[in-house]
Amino acid sequence: MIAALFFASALTVVDGGMLRVNGERIRLLGIDAPDVASRCAKRGTCAPISPRQSKESLKHALRDPITIVPVARDANGRTVAIVYAGGLNMSCEQIRKGMAVYKPAWDMGRRLAKECRFLSRR
Repeated sequence: MIAALFFASALTVVDGGMLRVNGERIRLLGIDAPDVASRCAKRGTCAPISPRQSKESLKHALRDPITIVPVARDANGRTVAIVYAGGLNMSCEQIRKGMAVYKPAWDMGRRLAKECRFLSRR
């Protein structure tokens, strides 16, 4: 698992809730953002957020220093982590901007609930 400080040029934004760092997929803790490759017509339901907007939001929010704090691995083998960029929690930022939805069941240890101040008002 990755546990380090990275510079923005060392990673790629996959979608509004996932990064790729040195080939490793990093899922942001506690959020559900639309997948860029989603096929709404076939599934019948779509997130109210544009996948492209969510991805671009995360891409523009990333700034050095970037710190990745691994929390666990998900069922698909991805690292689930808290990602900080410029001192801001990227999961909190995506939720605050309306680019992702908070999923309490995915918030291991209720870390986001404690860290994202606005979640306590929900």
